Amino acid sequence: MSKKKIIFNVIFFLVVTGLTIFYLISSNVLSSVKEIGRVKWWGFLTIVLVLFSYVSMDCFIIYRNMKLIKPDSKYGQAYGLYFMGNLGSNVTPWKSAHFPMIGYYLKKKGFNTEENISVMATNQIIYSTTLPVLYTIFFIYSLVTNSTLKIGDYNVPLFIFCLIGIGTNVGYFTALMLMMYNLRFQAFILKIEVKILKKFKKEFDSEEFVLEKQKKMEIYKISANRMWANIKYNIPSYLAYVCFMLLSFGLPYIIYLLITQNGFKIEEYMYSFLLCQASSYVTNIIPSPGGIGTAEFSFITVYSTFMGDAVNLAVILFRCVTFLLLVIIDFIFFTIFLIRGMLERKKQKMKENSNNCFENEWFYDIK
Repeated sequence: MSKKKIIFNVIFFLVVTGLTIFYLISSNVLSSVKEIGRVKWWGFLTIVLVLFSYVSMDCFIIYRNMKLIKPDSKYGQAYGLYFMGNLGSNVTPWKSAHFPMIGYYLKKKGFNTEENISVMATNQIIYSTTLPVLYTIFFIYSLVTNSTLKIGDYNVPLFIFCLIGIGTNVGYFTALMLMMYNLRFQAFILKIEVKILKKFKKEFDSEEFVLEKQKKMEIYKISANRMWANIKYNIPSYLAYVCFMLLSFGLPYIIYLLITQNGFKIEEYMYSFLLCQASSYVTNIIPSPGGIGTAEFSFITVYSTFMGDAVNLAVILFRCVTFLLLVIIDFIFFTIFLIRGMLERKKQKMKENSNNCFENEWFYDIK
């Protein structure tokens, strides 16, 4: 990443953070902190446990994919990959550092370029094939119950967001399959990409770009074929991702119950899941690092009618756990990872110097 891009990301991050704090203060959201006593100590513990449960579900998927490609992979490496990718997503606009951070981590852990791409490809295929099925279930539910989102004077049907989720994931998966297995389609798409990039980049090697893309698609194809050949092996990963979605999109409702002390109702959970889906789409559209500002605004807008006076405290707890706590953990892991890497390189250098000295002494003794 260039220095200009780093400076831009830092400035953008600080500006968005400042505007978010201003919004939270001016809308009296932060004043709800004094109501924190409405949640018991075990309630905070429950929220954190739910968070780490769905993080562990995702890490379980990552670990199984890593092990399929490199059998000696360790479970802890899956958590490392998750924290690195999450850090990249939360400190850059449009999550632009997500894949570079994952690639950097896997490289340091001994994965070559092909293995690196294979891990990411397998993860993406599992995600993009699971989501349409899950969203279809909620689409049917939203139609049957006529679920709507009230924004001002308008009632927006929630099945629209399910259709967006189904369409984007089916579209992505279809395009990916065509890029892997249909060379004509691949050539057509690459031709369009080259034309666009030539207009925005002065120094652009189109031949190198095409070769890299073709190589990447070939690795994706090998990864997909490996998945189809080991379909039974991947069933636990698909089930884990369903659990991940149900827990992560269900967390706002769990927080709501802990604040209000209400009893669990399946119809409320289903409705809250649909609201969380709507909120997440608004958050992801705007290129704010970690969804700062957009996540808070969309949460309050979407959940205000459902949660009532509990919405302000709910958004504070939700963001403190899903963003602030995770980013702190990400930074701690990243710092430890860098320090350990520096110490290992220093140790290796000292060992090499020691070997060189021994060889020189042996040579002069022979003389």
